[in-house]
Amino acid sequence: MRNLTQSFRRQRQLSLLSLLSLLLVACAGTPPVQQEQPDAMPLDTAVPEQMATDGRFLDAALAYSRLAADAPSPQREHYTLRTAELLLLGNYVPQAHHMLDEIDAATLSTDLQIRHALLAASISLARQLPDVALNSLNQAESLLTTMDEIHPQNTRRLHQLRATASAQLGNHLESARERVRLEPLLDDPEAVLANQEAILNALQNLSPAALQALQTAGPPDRLSGWLELVLLGSKMADNPQGGADMVTWRERYPAHPAHDDIIAAVLLARPRVLPLPKKIALILPLNNRFAKAASAVRDGFLAAYYTQPDNTIVHSPGLENSGDPADSFSMSTFDTPASVVPSIAIYDAGDDPSFIDLIYEQAVDDGAEFVVGPLNKDAVNQLASHDQLPVPVLALNYSGQHGANVAKGLPDNLFQLSLSPEQEARQIAERAWLDGYSRAAIITPSSTWGTRVAKAFSERWLQFGGHVVEKQTYDAKKSDYSLPIRRLLNVNESEQRHKTLRRVLGKKTEFIPRRRQDIDFIFMAAGSRQARLIRPQLRFHHAPKVPVYATSHSYSGNINADMDRDMDGVTFADMPWTLHTEPSTHALKADIEAIWPNASKRYSRLFALGVDAYRVISELNTLRRNRSAFYPGETGDLYLDVANRLQRRLLWAKFERGIPQLLNEYSDTPTGP
Repeated sequence: MRNLTQSFRRQRQLSLLSLLSLLLVACAGTPPVQQEQPDAMPLDTAVPEQMATDGRFLDAALAYSRLAADAPSPQREHYTLRTAELLLLGNYVPQAHHMLDEIDAATLSTDLQIRHALLAASISLARQLPDVALNSLNQAESLLTTMDEIHPQNTRRLHQLRATASAQLGNHLESARERVRLEPLLDDPEAVLANQEAILNALQNLSPAALQALQTAGPPDRLSGWLELVLLGSKMADNPQGGADMVTWRERYPAHPAHDDIIAAVLLARPRVLPLPKKIALILPLNNRFAKAASAVRDGFLAAYYTQPDNTIVHSPGLENSGDPADSFSMSTFDTPASVVPSIAIYDAGDDPSFIDLIYEQAVDDGAEFVVGPLNKDAVNQLASHDQLPVPVLALNYSGQHGANVAKGLPDNLFQLSLSPEQEARQIAERAWLDGYSRAAIITPSSTWGTRVAKAFSERWLQFGGHVVEKQTYDAKKSDYSLPIRRLLNVNESEQRHKTLRRVLGKKTEFIPRRRQDIDFIFMAAGSRQARLIRPQLRFHHAPKVPVYATSHSYSGNINADMDRDMDGVTFADMPWTLHTEPSTHALKADIEAIWPNASKRYSRLFALGVDAYRVISELNTLRRNRSAFYPGETGDLYLDVANRLQRRLLWAKFERGIPQLLNEYSDTPTGP
């Protein structure tokens, strides 16, 4: 039974609501806004606010929801909205949409009505409903005019959200105009720079003729200054000697706020503020027992590299005669134009993780401006032990450092990306809790991997106040898991009671074994072969209707309805690369499968890791500047925590007739037909 009380569930659902607004602002490239707290706010909010500072948004939201349950008005309403804002920062978007209707805006004070209206606009934008969002923003603006004192953050959010709504409507001029109005309200230099980059991006969507025609005012009008600046940039793409025109522009607009970085981006005819590194070193173990897996990462990395319009040349020291298909990977494979920036240098990480410092130093000496790798956890730990690194590193595993203060002990230019099974287990705990369950049974392999996954799930589950009623392990090398499953479900105890009763009565009795009734769901960690055996054995042992949540390892990554026919009803988390199967949206995946048909099936997710490892490099500055923003990668929605670890928000699917069907993020409703 789902033994969460009505009131707690209501508070929890309400809390999901407001967060959508901040998330959408984040997606639009604007920084999240902290809401002012009432003067009477008690000091017990310090703990959840520190959790939020540490990037533990869901934990912070839980803490606020508990405060809301016992707080008097108006603190209760503030806590509820703050809970929702924090959940949005954690990217729990669907809950915000589902729970908004449960907040009666008419009962709120004017300032909370404004927050509610801004939130409603943000939710509408996340649902791609800009017209509805603008209606909510008009309501918020109307309420602001009745206030004796207007908080600056509300006005900032109003302009931010209007800019996003206009962009969704394709009205790029109005989007830029809102951001021009926003800039005087910003006091953080990084926020100003991000806002100017957004102005530049918006206006670069306009044709030169439109840019010319829209200049209805001259200096010192800021919007006209931006229009002229972008028009100059479009002309300089054809006339590289147009630098004198830029000098003239500055003379015409001496007080224009455009940063030098923005002007430099215009001079380069590029919408980027921060350029890509000119040389990237890729460090992977290419000649040991992990060589095949590492080669999949490398090939995914190179495939992503060759699909970029500015990249063509790869330098792979020591691999010229290896005979690997990747070494003959040509420009024509993905029809890449001829350009030489950036270049890629590939280094073999070798067998000894302690050599990583030497390999890293060699890459830097060779001119690398960015390093991707290593893959080995011990090697990552070695790099993580340094106070600082000469050039940035994107490690392809997580270091062994844990805890809320982990960022304090890491180099600030060390980033980490991993297909961590522990990360998946924690997300499953979150999903099950948000689905309303409280009592879990766990079945994992009797291996180091299984122990790690079970621990990660249990720790996260207990943080929510959930209960683990039973844990069992199985030998992954076997095919009969009936004994651990019987123990998991307490079928053994039921049979023992029957034996005792038959002995007391001295005669045979009719008997149907019964499983325990105190399990809400089962968390299963298993490879696809083991999962295909465990699921039918759960049914056989009288648990056909107990929900089962599994990690991505339960799915082979390839649709096979015959092999997965017994997996029906299993809910699992996985990456877009494996769950988005439409060829039209996965041209790169189709090309990879054509080039490496066998490896792409066995190491599908590692190819995706390589793709994201290349593509996310250009996003790291934005993600670090705004920790609530995310990059829609192939391995999941990627966002940076405070330790510069790229966390992955996965998709959810459920097997139906042996085929995974995508689910709405926090619903059992499939998104497809």
